[in-house]
Amino acid sequence: MTAPQAPKIIVALLKADAALLAVVPVARMYPGTIPQGAVFPALAYTNISDNDRHTISGDESTVIETGRVQVTVAAKDYPTKERLIGLVRNACADKRGQVAGITVNNVRSAGIGPDLDNADAGIFGRTIDFLVTSRRARA
Repeated sequence: MTAPQAPKIIVALLKADAALLAVVPVARMYPGTIPQGAVFPALAYTNISDNDRHTISGDESTVIETGRVQVTVAAKDYPTKERLIGLVRNACADKRGQVAGITVNNVRSAGIGPDLDNADAGIFGRTIDFLVTSRRARA
């Protein structure tokens, strides 16, 4: 089985978006979790799940794969956090075509999570999920 494609697609979209990069440079985009002591604003991306579309024949040359990826943003204040969520959504949602050499059928926003704020610590966070449908060669 090949590695999931959805995280690679989301990361490529995030790193290609000029408006997002103006606020969160690539060096502050982390796989998994945002490390303690990270400079804000920052974001992290996590692969949640992957599913292949099963067909009766199972002999197509390509497989349609749908993955769920969560992006977590963190900032020093509430307005910046909300702006980041919007920038991430604009960078990724409703994209299709060739991304990072992968044929992307579509990227759909799959919901924005609750506020993950700790005002006393100066950390304001939130998550957004994406469903990424792409094609890959059958292994």
